[in-house]
Amino acid sequence: MSLPNPIPSGAQLESNRQARKPANLPTLPPSWTAAALLSPFGDSISPMKNYSQLTVAEIESSFSVEESWARVKLYLTHDRAFFDFFFLNTTRSGEEPRYEWYWLDSTPGGQVNRILGPFKTTLQVPSPRFFVDKQAQWGNAYPLMCTDANPAGIACNHWVVPTPGASDHGSWFSFRQDDGNPFRMFNMDSTNPLMVPVLGSYFIANLASFASQGSSKSAELLTAIRNGSVTSVPGYWNPLVTQEDLHRAMAAPFSSISCTAQDIQRIIPGFVALPPGAVVPNWADRTYIEAWTLGTDFIPYFTRVCYRWTGSAESKQQTAFIGLGTTSGGGTYLQRTDSCLNTNETDQPYFEWDSGANSWSFKKCLDALQGVGLPYPDWVARDHGVVMARIAGNPSFGLRHGETLDLVAAELPRGGGEVAIFWVWFLGTGAGMLFSEGNFMNSLSHNLQLIDYSLFVRDAPISAADFSNPCAPATPNAREMTSTVGGHLTRVG
Repeated sequence: MSLPNPIPSGAQLESNRQARKPANLPTLPPSWTAAALLSPFGDSISPMKNYSQLTVAEIESSFSVEESWARVKLYLTHDRAFFDFFFLNTTRSGEEPRYEWYWLDSTPGGQVNRILGPFKTTLQVPSPRFFVDKQAQWGNAYPLMCTDANPAGIACNHWVVPTPGASDHGSWFSFRQDDGNPFRMFNMDSTNPLMVPVLGSYFIANLASFASQGSSKSAELLTAIRNGSVTSVPGYWNPLVTQEDLHRAMAAPFSSISCTAQDIQRIIPGFVALPPGAVVPNWADRTYIEAWTLGTDFIPYFTRVCYRWTGSAESKQQTAFIGLGTTSGGGTYLQRTDSCLNTNETDQPYFEWDSGANSWSFKKCLDALQGVGLPYPDWVARDHGVVMARIAGNPSFGLRHGETLDLVAAELPRGGGEVAIFWVWFLGTGAGMLFSEGNFMNSLSHNLQLIDYSLFVRDAPISAADFSNPCAPATPNAREMTSTVGGHLTRVG
């Protein structure tokens, strides 16, 4: 393999995006079940002690015009605690719509002892026409979960549902191309603006399984609720809309029961929380990446990273974001913004595609980021990253037998109670799969939020000749090497 690859043509990327667009918007079955792995936003004000732990969910959903419901069972992977919630929407002719939720006193095995509620909410069970009604926009097609054994990854189509009232971003939904099933929901807003029960409350919801289902024992709960078999809880208020709402409920539960590692592995095979002896990953001194990045825009940015660490002022990183323009929400693949990271400053040259010359034309230098330099190769360890979980051999995460994936969280306090969580997914071989930055407070304080690696090469043949920067770099200070978490992604918007 000859690396690094040339920076792609903007015109070709634009043409490919249009050619890949499906003929129709995605739809959901009226009834379905799913298993999900939920990654939280940062949240230092959470009443939960372990607010950064991953959560596993079992979901059952059923939609009809008059009565829709969803049941969500949650398993805290570190605390080993189990919770069970039931959401009910009722819309009958001549009556005001009712949106309620109930707390189920139950066990992981399925026994329901009590139904507590109802509690008011604004959450709505998604209809089959959810993406039509919400006017989803086409993003692009690219693979997720690329690994060494399966570099092609899992082919997916990506759609974005605009956040109501926003002109530059939304919630992203990924669908597998092989079976058309939903595969991931990615939320930039911590307020759950689409009002999707639980899945819309977390930063990232990866669906480990999804299946259409016409009936469920959970539907029997409707009969119990209609018959009044509900324990009232006067004065309790929690709409259960956001991650913080869920954390508040789970920190002071009406009902909670312990769950086991086996309960969690039944839902997500191969999952182990806090694996003993796990070591956080690092970058090689010469790393090459091709990826797709989601930011405050309605298209994903093609991303190319060259990283060369020498331990001196000659250390550099250049990240090209094709699709990132100068106006948030207005990017096209005919625009490109580079982040040229030196030891103590990041320059930002801006380019536009010149169709006549069939090349990128440099236009101007955007404001440099003073004091923001490239990361050290061991930036995850320096920022106290922790392997929160390991998944082995699970094909829903792109893994074949014998392959492992470590899910690492690194927290970055920003002051004023604000904490960011950097989620970093690395294979056992040291190759990266995913990087993201999530804030519960000020969730849009940065405009580049998630990157999916399609190619991650350690010890790549990168030399000084592979870097370019038409903006005059600041004079480097070899004694003042600064490190930004995830350097290639972090960017103040």
